[in-house]
Amino acid sequence: MRLPPYGFRMRIASVVLLLLLPSMLCAADSLDTNPLPGILLDNTAAQLMGPWQPSVHSKPYIGEGYVHSGVPGREEATVSKTITFRQKLPASGKYAVYLAYNANSNRAASAPVEIQHADGDAKLKVNQRQAPKGPALFHSLGKFNFSTDKDAVVAISDKDAQGIVIVDAVLFVPAGEIAKLDAVGKKLTAKKPKTTQEKKDEPKQQVAPAFVRVEHPDSHLLTSDALDQLIDREAHLSKTTDTVDDETFLRRVTIDVIGRIPTEQERTDFLADTNPAKRSLMIDRLLDSSEFGTNWGTYWSDVFSYRIPQPELTFLDYQVFQDWMAQQMNEGTGWDEIAYRILTATGQVGDNPPAFFVGFHQANTSRLAGETTRIFLGTQIQCAECHDHPFVDMPQERFHQMAAFFVRTSSKLPWNDSTKIEVGSKKAGEHKMPDTSKTMMPAVFAGDPLEQGSSDIDRRVTLANWVVTPDNALFAKAYVNRTWERLMDQPFCDPVDEISEEAGFPSLPSVHDAVADHFIANDYDAKPLFRLILNTKAYQRELDAKDEVVGQLASAELRKMRADVVFKNLELAIELPNVKGEQMKPTSEMRFPPPPKSTKDIVNDVFGYDPSLGKQFRPQTMQQAMFLMNNSQLQAQLNAGKDQKTKLAKLLKETPDDRQAIQRLYINVLGRAPADKELDIAYDYVQAGDSRDETFEDLLWALLNTAEFTTRK
Repeated sequence: MRLPPYGFRMRIASVVLLLLLPSMLCAADSLDTNPLPGILLDNTAAQLMGPWQPSVHSKPYIGEGYVHSGVPGREEATVSKTITFRQKLPASGKYAVYLAYNANSNRAASAPVEIQHADGDAKLKVNQRQAPKGPALFHSLGKFNFSTDKDAVVAISDKDAQGIVIVDAVLFVPAGEIAKLDAVGKKLTAKKPKTTQEKKDEPKQQVAPAFVRVEHPDSHLLTSDALDQLIDREAHLSKTTDTVDDETFLRRVTIDVIGRIPTEQERTDFLADTNPAKRSLMIDRLLDSSEFGTNWGTYWSDVFSYRIPQPELTFLDYQVFQDWMAQQMNEGTGWDEIAYRILTATGQVGDNPPAFFVGFHQANTSRLAGETTRIFLGTQIQCAECHDHPFVDMPQERFHQMAAFFVRTSSKLPWNDSTKIEVGSKKAGEHKMPDTSKTMMPAVFAGDPLEQGSSDIDRRVTLANWVVTPDNALFAKAYVNRTWERLMDQPFCDPVDEISEEAGFPSLPSVHDAVADHFIANDYDAKPLFRLILNTKAYQRELDAKDEVVGQLASAELRKMRADVVFKNLELAIELPNVKGEQMKPTSEMRFPPPPKSTKDIVNDVFGYDPSLGKQFRPQTMQQAMFLMNNSQLQAQLNAGKDQKTKLAKLLKETPDDRQAIQRLYINVLGRAPADKELDIAYDYVQAGDSRDETFEDLLWALLNTAEFTTRK
């Protein structure tokens, strides 16, 4: 059937939304605090030290919103901060003190709170991952004596908080009014009772049980030296290149682990270090950095997002998932637990970020079946959706048995806020084979089918447990294959998301198996896997420029950087600001325009690519060249005039010696010092020019437009 034009569909959708709008606005975002006893201090009345971030994401909240300490991996999260509430209470005596916040899995596990009262100071920790222990949003901090002679003070900081600190309000309640608070709290959180018909139609929403890891006593740890020996033996390496120098190693490992080139100071410190174990120590420091999770959370976001189509009436925002994934990787959460939570998640995406996978796919059974096996098992079954697989032994039934795991899953899409997409369960439904209408029950590869009538959660939990079990060798091997490809420039199996034996020609299978076994032995924690690979000589070998060395893993290969890495390097090299675009105004043709694009969004559009595709699909386009040559925001940062505040202007002011300035420019842009010949050529150019500022602007522009700037080597 031919669909009407997109603009017409959007106009029809807008009419539907207008009809639905009254019911959509019924849920209040702000909590009605008028009936509360005591003295309520909203976060707007507090003194803020440090870059607290305002937000209205988690609802309900008090007043106009709340503040949080910043998402792990972002710059504001690294700066220490404190929020202080001060209040002279109307009468001396005992008060119950409450802190208001919204709980979530990414919240602080140990938020520090200090209370100054008449008898001294009280210091305690609040686990904001758990629901507040008090009425509504209010968490009881205890009862304390206060005097009218001095202010009552409550201070919350983010020091060693282990997550995002949320501060909405502080409430002081006289001891005699605590019972009143409890009664008011019940009214605030009470929900309108459902009608008999609503209760009948609505399925009981289940939640998956907590993840339990299966023991794997037969797995074995591997050392980097043992891995090198295994590679030499299995790859039949008779000759290899030397390991790279310290400067090249630092650039390579910093890009791979935290997604940017090293800073000028990081390079200076590393090269000056005389410790013979400094490479291993640097690897440890990078893995302990919050930037590790941010970098690899973005990678996994790209893995998922490039195969998820944009739905109508909303625009998918992956930031919530990226932040959650960054936190899991930084905390060492096992990939098995992460996968389990993604496959079994329910609730709103904003409250439970793993729900994005089912929610963003709109609970589409076919897409979820294909993407589950492709991403988590490195096995592509989508070709068997309409017929038996044409190239491997995979009957059509296998695909539809996988699709049946999701047939009772639901996804409710709101307008224009993907964080409110809600994943739930349907009461009934079975999956049918196309054309034949044969009922297909959920079954894993060559496994027994579940019973007809199994609930949504039972189906997805069964699937998730099978996917992540150590007996399922594909699960660990799929993750290792992707990690190996990103670090070693070539996967064991190509394409990276097809590692099944049916796919044909895996390379170095014994190495693949040994590394996957090491991953399992470390409870699927990514950091020991990275540490194993990064400390090998195979990873640290230099490029073979003359093609004299032949053989897999005999030397490294060039790799095009991901878009987010390009943007981070532009931030470092020229302090490129992330300017937010202006929101388009609705028109008769487009009632609901897309969100505005920031500078980072534009870089992602220009340099982004699907990380599951091979090297031949990584774009090298005219659009990329034109961005680096002509983009107006980028060009503004190249201005070296004495009245400018650009990084180049500051560098030239700080460094009057031209040769030293050239060296610093290379280090800041490319992450390395210039070779002697490069230095001489650049110096001669600067000396021949009429204006020092203009010649350095030309030199900076030229460095940004080299292939090296967007290449990891």
